[in-house]
Amino acid sequence: MLKQLWLRLSAHRKKHPKQSIRQMSRQTAIPKSSVHYHLHRENQRHQFPESVFWDSEAGQNFLKRLITSAIYTFGVKGGVGAGRIEEFMRKLRIQTHVGISESSIYRQMKAIELSILKYKELRELDLADQATNQLEHLEVVLGLDETWLDTMLLVCQELSSGYLFLKSQKINEIQKAGGINSRKA
Repeated sequence: MLKQLWLRLSAHRKKHPKQSIRQMSRQTAIPKSSVHYHLHRENQRHQFPESVFWDSEAGQNFLKRLITSAIYTFGVKGGVGAGRIEEFMRKLRIQTHVGISESSIYRQMKAIELSILKYKELRELDLADQATNQLEHLEVVLGLDETWLDTMLLVCQELSSGYLFLKSQKINEIQKAGGINSRKA
């Protein structure tokens, strides 16, 4: 990506297109060799009609979004390899403005994956903290009762929310409690 220095020089050149390298160097406080290098690289980059847009600040921001989106969507979520993403980027003809080698794309994929895992970890910590804070202030109002249908059924209702919890007793629990079937006649 272009650095701020190059963007500043490009903006100055648009305002003063006829200036010499020496004059641009003095007015922008950029060394003359850097100005010369930038102008030489700019001529190399402007191979395609869209290249002028890529040199602008808006174009640079768009390229960052495009590359990150393509790597995330195709590489991280879709499982497409770095080589295939590099091929896609070359077909867009942005290789004159950004480094899109297979290794740089792979590094970006790993950085995005690490960021996702770090975000997940932070969210889990935040959710655990929220749950702890809520448990300290949790107020539960329970209403308990039992009812007999065919067998005994325990009913618990959380009165503030209306949630019902039901438990039917197993046969061995009824026998331990001294129920009807515990003694044979």
